[in-house]
Amino acid sequence: MEDILFRNEHKESELGNVCDVLTRPRLWVPTSLDYPSHGEWVEKVEAQLGNGQKRAMLAYRGNVPIGVCVYQRHPNIPGAIEIKNLSVTPDAQGRYIGAFLLRNTELEGTQNDFPECYILIGDTKITNLEMINFLIGQGYFPQEITDLYKTDTSLDITLTKTLLN
Repeated sequence: MEDILFRNEHKESELGNVCDVLTRPRLWVPTSLDYPSHGEWVEKVEAQLGNGQKRAMLAYRGNVPIGVCVYQRHPNIPGAIEIKNLSVTPDAQGRYIGAFLLRNTELEGTQNDFPECYILIGDTKITNLEMINFLIGQGYFPQEITDLYKTDTSLDITLTKTLLN
């Protein structure tokens, strides 16, 4: 049995681990065409983690990052946390890493990082059935289908979960 460590407190020198997971092959990413600006977004994430705008829950196998959930206080919806990215490396598939990352994000996000928040909001491409089914299985409910990022690649679906305190 292997030990997996989950944490959202990181030294500045460790912030690159988030980007490492986000740029490696990962589960639940349909095609690079669905996210044409992903590389630019990843470049911004490291700075936003450093200044506290975004937070990240990382999963490590030993010293190797194998999963990440990037989140922040929602900029437009009071009381909400926005899940910006949930990624797990393919070699960690089938070990419930994604579910543990998401649950730890929900708990840390609402209890410690943003205690005034009780709603979690995530989105994915409508074509990403694996992620949609995963989120529904984790208690998220579909809300809206739209082109959130105005990329004209495909429609996005927003899913939400409300936690009771």
